[in-house]
Amino acid sequence: MTQRRVLFLDAAHLTAYRIGGGSVQPEGVFAADPAGLAAFGTYLTQQHRSVFMLLADVAEEGFQIEDIPNSSGKDRRAIITRKLAQHFYGTPYSIALSQGRLKTGRRDERLLLMALTRPQQFEPWLAVMHDTQAILASIYSLPQTILGLLPRQPPPQLLLLTRTHAGLRQSFFVEGQMRFSRLTPLPEGSADELAMASALQAMKMHQYLASQRLIERGKPLSTMLLAHPAQAAALRARCRDNAELRFEVLDLLETAKRVGLHSPLADSHAEALFCHLLARKPPAEQFAPPAERQFHRLWQTRYVLKAVSAVILAGGMLFAAKLGLEMLHTQNTIEQIQQQTRLDQQRYDATLQSLPKIPLSIDNLRALADRADQVAKRAQGPAPLLMQLSQSLDAFPNITIERLEWKITERIESAPSVVAAGVVAPPPLPANMANGPYAQAIVAAQLPISMAGNQRGQLALVADFIKHLGTAPDTLVTILQQPVDTQSGKTLKSGDEKSTPEAPKFSFRLTRKL
Repeated sequence: MTQRRVLFLDAAHLTAYRIGGGSVQPEGVFAADPAGLAAFGTYLTQQHRSVFMLLADVAEEGFQIEDIPNSSGKDRRAIITRKLAQHFYGTPYSIALSQGRLKTGRRDERLLLMALTRPQQFEPWLAVMHDTQAILASIYSLPQTILGLLPRQPPPQLLLLTRTHAGLRQSFFVEGQMRFSRLTPLPEGSADELAMASALQAMKMHQYLASQRLIERGKPLSTMLLAHPAQAAALRARCRDNAELRFEVLDLLETAKRVGLHSPLADSHAEALFCHLLARKPPAEQFAPPAERQFHRLWQTRYVLKAVSAVILAGGMLFAAKLGLEMLHTQNTIEQIQQQTRLDQQRYDATLQSLPKIPLSIDNLRALADRADQVAKRAQGPAPLLMQLSQSLDAFPNITIERLEWKITERIESAPSVVAAGVVAPPPLPANMANGPYAQAIVAAQLPISMAGNQRGQLALVADFIKHLGTAPDTLVTILQQPVDTQSGKTLKSGDEKSTPEAPKFSFRLTRKL
């Protein structure tokens, strides 16, 4: 697992802290000399999997308030870049912090421009980090973390004094927004000497703010001092309220507990507290240029790829588990079906064994059953066929039957169609008439003698009769002979060859599927 570490840099030393679980543990102090840089490189090599944030507590800082027209996108970035270049030329470590829009006039945006004005102080340490390919995530200035120490409702104008090994830092706030911060190096001394120095520096800062017209003259400035309880009494004795300053001592231990720091603090030096505040809520803006963060970008890319790979792997494992469960379920279902099949087969075999024995093989028995089915189909004989014919004769009483021959057959003998050019193949049978057996009747019939001279009427009557007869299902009607010879090749005969007229006759074949 990747660990976060904070590198606290001041004018003389760099201290490495390990951050985690509300605890800040120092891991090494490195001097700004060749031996210290070499030891720092060794430390970075040992912690090559860690992500580092550099927190600078140096006196070489710059602060400037600028109001810019309200803009966004590329235009805003161009204005900010130009303003930073104007005020902090020669350093790559500069940022702009937005402090909201003004309430009057054009409602311009107010920016706090900040810079670390001495880049040479960072170059040796950054060079070692580059050589060891350490993962540098960001560079911050200590004033960026002080906002976490302010009370929920700070005074309109506030001067906050904090102590580190680098010296005494004085930060000025207006309406909870930082306007200025300054680090004053102080020699180590007794608690009383440090209290006197704090009171003196607070007085000097008040004079500076008044000269810059950042505060009103004659109005006391709220001043808070962050100190360890062991040194609070000396501060209260030396820092007394007057017409210009109103002092309040903040308990360092209570403040650390309020922000979630569990590591013990031995004195008023608050480096561990500031490192905790930085790791707890890193500011949005940081000083490191892109070239110094290249290994961090590579780490981020690798982290994203690993995360995506883990998600894909987890998804694949879940999908494989789902398929495995489905396979188990399918296997159980197959086993149940196989078991049920075996039980059914056993019951079937037992049922066969309980049946009386017959002296026939299964094939002969099947053939006998098929023959019985054929006999059952033939048993009804021509009765349905004759009933159908009688119904059509009832509908056409002028047609009489002269002769009828019936039989049961397995196939239909279709008569070919006769045309003038010759004989052609018979039309195909309907699909429902493809298989026998069939009841078949060849019928000779005659029309009334009154229609002897009406050939058109004879053909129409026969066509209507055949159509009525063929409407029954599973029935095929085939004309064998028309009452009128319609073939064009026959010789025409005169009408006086027969003195006695005869009734027109025709014949057809009626086939019904049994």
